[in-house]
Amino acid sequence: ENIDATRVIGMGLKSAITAFGLPQSMFPFRGTEEARDDVVFYYPDHMYLFWYKDRVWQVRYDRRFTAGFRGLAPGMTRQEAAAAVSERPLVPSGDSLYFDLEAGAFPVRVRLVFAGSSLSDIYVYRSDF
Repeated sequence: ENIDATRVIGMGLKSAITAFGLPQSMFPFRGTEEARDDVVFYYPDHMYLFWYKDRVWQVRYDRRFTAGFRGLAPGMTRQEAAAAVSERPLVPSGDSLYFDLEAGAFPVRVRLVFAGSSLSDIYVYRSDF
């Protein structure tokens, strides 16, 4: 079952483990500064949960993720990805496209990362951090 990442943002540890089980692996991720370091849970469907103070603040789907997210899927071209979210204003920056979602309790932003011309990673995160 594919759970929308916007519903995962803000989840506590117990809720995440109930929903997804124990992660396949867990590792630290060095931020741009020490205060930005994260603990990351990796799941075999190629979903990553980034934690801050016992809450999920970011979800990443890598290029091997097959379930898709809101009509987006790794491997899409920039044009296909833009068409999939055509109702949202897209902001280009470097190798990425960004757009905001109305997701309820937190402001949420989506980052689409492209390797060459194809979508390689999808990040969904609290944009108020």
